[in-house]
Amino acid sequence: MSGLFFASFFMDAKGLLMYAAAAVLVVLYGRRKSFTKVDYTVIGGFFAVAVFMSLLYSYAVYLPAQVYSGQTDSYVGEVEDVVRYDGDRVSYTLYGRMGSGRLTRVSWFSDDIGADLGDTVAIGECTFAAPESDYLFDAETVYKSRHIALNATRVKDVSVRHKDGFMLRRALRDFRERTVAEFRAEMGDDCGGFLAGMVFGEKRYLDGSTRSALYRTGIGHVLAVSGLHVSIIAALIMLLLKRLHVNRFAAFAVVNVLIIALIALANYPVSALRAAIMLDIMYSATLFRRQSDPLNSLAVAVLLIAMHDPYCVYSAGFMLSIAGTAGVAVFAPYMTAKMDSDTLWQRCSIVLTASICTTLSVFPLCMYYFDETSLVSPFANILLLPMCTVAMVCGLVHLLTFGLLPVLRIAAGVIKLILLISDAVASVPIFHTSDDTGLLSGLLLISAAVIIGVFIFRRDSRTLAAMTACAVVLFTAASAVTGIVRRNGFRAAVLGSGSNAAVVVTHGGHADIVDLSGHYRSAEYVRKYLTVNGIASADTVLLTKNVQSGYSTYEKELELFPAYTKVVTGNTKVYCGDAQTAGDSVTVENGGCELSYAGGELTVTYEGREISFVPASDGSDRGGVTVYYGRRRSDTVPERGAIYTDDTDNEMLSGSDFEIVVSRGGEYRIRRL
Repeated sequence: MSGLFFASFFMDAKGLLMYAAAAVLVVLYGRRKSFTKVDYTVIGGFFAVAVFMSLLYSYAVYLPAQVYSGQTDSYVGEVEDVVRYDGDRVSYTLYGRMGSGRLTRVSWFSDDIGADLGDTVAIGECTFAAPESDYLFDAETVYKSRHIALNATRVKDVSVRHKDGFMLRRALRDFRERTVAEFRAEMGDDCGGFLAGMVFGEKRYLDGSTRSALYRTGIGHVLAVSGLHVSIIAALIMLLLKRLHVNRFAAFAVVNVLIIALIALANYPVSALRAAIMLDIMYSATLFRRQSDPLNSLAVAVLLIAMHDPYCVYSAGFMLSIAGTAGVAVFAPYMTAKMDSDTLWQRCSIVLTASICTTLSVFPLCMYYFDETSLVSPFANILLLPMCTVAMVCGLVHLLTFGLLPVLRIAAGVIKLILLISDAVASVPIFHTSDDTGLLSGLLLISAAVIIGVFIFRRDSRTLAAMTACAVVLFTAASAVTGIVRRNGFRAAVLGSGSNAAVVVTHGGHADIVDLSGHYRSAEYVRKYLTVNGIASADTVLLTKNVQSGYSTYEKELELFPAYTKVVTGNTKVYCGDAQTAGDSVTVENGGCELSYAGGELTVTYEGREISFVPASDGSDRGGVTVYYGRRRSDTVPERGAIYTDDTDNEMLSGSDFEIVVSRGGEYRIRRL
């Protein structure tokens, strides 16, 4: 794993320095443990092989395909994956060859063309583009984990050749979709979508607010098919077969068949593969009268997966699965080994300590991968995880009995209670934390490295507990300080895709939102910004265009961020809402900040500092700090010092998703998000 990390993320001077320091630590530890030359050879050999495999795949397969970014060519490929969205929009993953003969995997987002798994799609002409991350989606990393090198854009002359006959992947997909439809029809969209996430790992049926509430509570991990799911299935089946007095070898085979079927239904998530390998090692040890070890089992599972897929380190699910398993199977048993378990209180203390150890193991990665993470996860998991298990078992029983047993009503009742508790917990700001600069994530990773070093060299649970407690205190203090700085400063964030713009102004603990373009996805960008900055609510939401649809979208996306005042321009009142109408112009004063909007122009004034947001089509010289949003006319000369959200001029500071940060001295600084 260290070799894969080095080859994937740290191939620079800082990386070399870091791994040189790591090598010194290995040597020091080796001398303490009397390592032999064979030990050092194994360690160095695996590191070198991992680096070689990762670089070989990058330079022989992935990077040569990305050379075609920006070029136009034909493409013929087989459909490997199909994801359908609202509005008959579909995302296809294709694996095939370009007209030049290069074999590569591409992603194509388009209208539904009727293609299905196994069909062959022929594209007469398209422009290839390397995946680019934006504020909402880290496309580069996610696509790397799926081995997708290019996106197909500006597609023309498409034809589909359907594959006839039975296809196992289609049958499994159709069965999964039918089952999810049954969940949602009988339990409702929210409960059915939650159960679909627990059973199949399908998160797209849950809206953003529900997912955020679950992650804020600390139980978002149940939405990924992983060790919890595999362990529950194995335990239930083994218990049933044991009661039926089935031969242990036959029982082992039956469990494997059912687990493989579940993994296939969930579309082969790498976290479930890791769990299945570890489970096989554990059960096979009992078959052959051997003793299994969790750390060795985890190492074997990681080795097998990494040898097959050198880009597995880019998968958030894989990394979280490893960290969580190490926490629950290695860290927690070590910390609780000397704890007494005679009384009920002592046994509860052991359970709580194990839950805290597991949470701490995944905490740095949760902070790195997600917008925010829960501070009450150990307690929430103790309360809610048994309830999630009950609901999951009901879903699995429905799945295995093809709906013959009426268990979904039980699952619906349990899930409604889970969602109710999650919403209550998520609404309390002190129960979760976020990181918009990466400072807290870096602090957590450094703390984790120090704690691991103490664990390796000291091997004392009390010292380890003390170091962990110090890291928690340090993180809490840093989180509080950064939160105060964020809340009390004055900044204006410009958010959106391309030339679209929504503005979030924060000042003195207040937050005001102004949507200038009315784009249907602007609310998602705003929700992301509020989340990563730890903003619990908005004082004002002002909608200027497409107010009816925009109001509905903001109501849905900002469900966890209550807005005290909602204002729409124009004289038409929105339906089914409490927004105020303000005519063609509006002025909002809040906490010493004034926002004035008229004719498409927004002026923000705070303590004598002024920032203007002007349609790029105006093309006039405003002076001062001016942001031009929307598409700029071709005959417009860019204003010196101005900022354009139109991304057609690469020499200017352009594109949305940035902050204008104003210091106490009145100086302006631009920070990319």
